[in-house]
Amino acid sequence: MKNKKKYLILVSMLLFVLSCSDKSSKTSGASESDQKNTQEKSISLQELPKYTKNAVQTQDAFVSIHNSAKDSIVNIRTKKTVKVNTYNPLEALLFGNSGGQETRESGALGSGFVVSKDGYIVTNNHVIDGADEIFVKFSDGKEYKTKLVGTSPEVDIAVLKINSNETFKPLEFANSDEVQIGQWSIAFGNPMGLNDSMTAGIVSAAGRSSLGIEQIENFIQTDAAINQGNSGGPLIDISGRVIGVNTAIYSQSGGSVGLGFAIPSNLVVRVKDSIIATGKFEKPYIGIYLDNLDAQKVKALNLKSSNGIYIAGTVANGPAAQAGLAKNDVVTAVDGKEINSAGAFVGEIAAKKVGQKTNLTVTRNGKEINVAVTLAKTPNTLQQQQILQQRQQQQQQYEQQFGR
Repeated sequence: MKNKKKYLILVSMLLFVLSCSDKSSKTSGASESDQKNTQEKSISLQELPKYTKNAVQTQDAFVSIHNSAKDSIVNIRTKKTVKVNTYNPLEALLFGNSGGQETRESGALGSGFVVSKDGYIVTNNHVIDGADEIFVKFSDGKEYKTKLVGTSPEVDIAVLKINSNETFKPLEFANSDEVQIGQWSIAFGNPMGLNDSMTAGIVSAAGRSSLGIEQIENFIQTDAAINQGNSGGPLIDISGRVIGVNTAIYSQSGGSVGLGFAIPSNLVVRVKDSIIATGKFEKPYIGIYLDNLDAQKVKALNLKSSNGIYIAGTVANGPAAQAGLAKNDVVTAVDGKEINSAGAFVGEIAAKKVGQKTNLTVTRNGKEINVAVTLAKTPNTLQQQQILQQRQQQQQQYEQQFGR
């Protein structure tokens, strides 16, 4: 029995030793694995440039855009003489009279950019509205006094001219019809008085209208940080070309919440060229009464979709009527670009020239047709009064048709 007990004890001890050896082997293996993983991590860090090559290239592109654009961006400072009521009721009570009106100077800050070698500047109309003097300052610290060439309050564009014979560096405009949702958008300007600022984001949407910001709205929406003072500065693509002019933000706090709006470059160029040539914006005229499509119209007209603009009537002998457009037609595209709001349609037409032929895609009686309209000059005041009277008559007929 004793020998048997000894034998069992020896077997147990042997099994224990083998078990410890196996754990040691596993621990050793784990240690070697950890060393291998650490070595692999070290190699990955050494090879980091290979994996970040695209990111570095994008970074370099942003740096290049800043270096290329900074000499074309200006900060705008204005002077305006205002009358201030200085009446103080407490002073009047104590002394029998009080103040009156005093003349004081006020100012505003904004942004702009060079659009020609001889010193024409584009900015927003609201940046310089009512100013007595306007100054522009470049990134190198040079400041120039400018004259106001002309404005378009309905689009919110103003053109200035630097009083200098120097040669300046203009920015190039892109075709805003080719702007794509998701592409890079870079905002330049003077936000909150912080000179020469640059922010980046993407184009969030296009054709934004009915926001109640301007009379003519067809905005590019961006999430690039735009704040007070950015107004009038350029919105630039990754190639360094202007796709829009920063104009407004939607914010309850006054700061950027990622909802910024820019006037598209095609409309800016059209307004800018007209102002430089004539001192004002000659808006093209098509002679259509528009309305958005709602469920009632879609049902009444037996349409498959609510995409498009409803023609509620045309002006007699106007461009649209002469081209054959009529009430109950639905415009779905302008020169191949889809249109889904009356505001966007007006913005697209405003970007055309007087005398230009514009192709409209129209749905009529369930069929799609193309109609070419030659845009005319906007009627004078007397003609507009006559057109208004005609519109009132057509509106009565429209209300009868749809039971309103």
